[in-house]
Amino acid sequence: MKGAKKLKNLSINSNLNATGSIFIDMDAKRREVEQLLSDKRNIERKIEHIQAECKHSKQVIKQVASESSFTIRHVCESCGSCLGYPTPEEIKKFLGT
Repeated sequence: MKGAKKLKNLSINSNLNATGSIFIDMDAKRREVEQLLSDKRNIERKIEHIQAECKHSKQVIKQVASESSFTIRHVCESCGSCLGYPTPEEIKKFLGT
């Protein structure tokens, strides 16, 4: 048990700055967030490129997440791009009513 307390104190001491107060490396977190956002933008660009090049040869009707709910849309089966809205008859058939 004494060893566990000692390790805990060592980890706290390693986070002390010159004045003896505890600090958190905010710059490292900010850099990590910036890198993740950059990766996200690159992935979104790749998806847009794939969807722009796709021929959308096979469409299916799916529920697609919108801002706060789901909408029923025509979606390309290959690239996942939303292509339009189904007719009321197609919606009824999709819902099984």
